Amino acid sequence: YVADYSWSGLRIIDVSNPTSPREVGYYVTPGAAHSVYVSGSYAYVACGPSGLRVIDISNPSSPREIGFYDTPDWAECVYVSGSYAYVADNWGGLRVIDISNPSSPREVGFYNTSYPMWNVYVLGSYAYIIGKAGLYIIDILNPFSPKELGFYNMSGGAWNVHVSGSYAYIIYCKEMRIIDVSNPSSPKVVGYFETSEQAEDVYVS
Repeated sequence: YVADYSWSGLRIIDVSNPTSPREVGYYVTPGAAHSVYVSGSYAYVACGPSGLRVIDISNPSSPREIGFYDTPDWAECVYVSGSYAYVADNWGGLRVIDISNPSSPREVGFYNTSYPMWNVYVLGSYAYIIGKAGLYIIDILNPFSPKELGFYNMSGGAWNVHVSGSYAYIIYCKEMRIIDVSNPSSPKVVGYFETSEQAEDVYVS
């Protein structure tokens, strides 16, 4: 499931034969598709100024929109956990969207960072959001009242984050930084790897 930014839509690729992937379906979103998260029979697409779109993918060859939430600002990235979609707001914050009814998502919580946020990753009761100022660790145990627990300054902005175990792997300028988040109130860098060019994303397996 690919968020195609320039084409403005969701592309569904059959990868049952990894040596010969092929497109089997697509859906044209009303705004540029920045990010996608698949949960069950639905793809949740962050579409910038067009907010969060909910796409029914139960029939991959014919995806269709069944609901949306028009975020007040730009929806840059989305991560789904349980009955909530966590959206990184390009104008400054984390939005918590109740998706228990996919056809009628609604915002139930918000944390204002005052800086643009570009990516979000959720693990357990914490949301890790990154953007222009750096890494914010947000307590989402109560989705209606998210609160900041910790912050790691990365002036200039970080692009993407993946959390595995006690570490957050972050793409920052021309490097990947590894942040120890075992103590959420005091994240600290423990390693980094320089890339020859600007990296865009990271995934840990």
